[in-house]
Amino acid sequence: MDYLDVKDDLLPKLIESFKEFSSLRHIRFNCSNRFEGRYPAIRIQCPVGFVPDVIAIEFPHRHESFIVRFAEQETTIQGLENLAMHLRVILTMGLAHWQPT
Repeated sequence: MDYLDVKDDLLPKLIESFKEFSSLRHIRFNCSNRFEGRYPAIRIQCPVGFVPDVIAIEFPHRHESFIVRFAEQETTIQGLENLAMHLRVILTMGLAHWQPT
């Protein structure tokens, strides 16, 4: 449940909620599945010049528990709503310093 909720619902809605991303149609966030770490994960490759360049969301075995990794940082988060807020902060900070190419 958690993986599909994040991949198919939370991420698209979150990214579309930023007018900076929705107004620039050539900007893309690429998501891929990763199973090379401790837990299954979604790896988000951000646009060129965006910091962080990669955001990983790991899915531990506990229900609605997530580990977010970016820029050498790791945060454990409980709940989809908290995950959405945490990702919103990361994207907002990235937008503050980003110059689209």
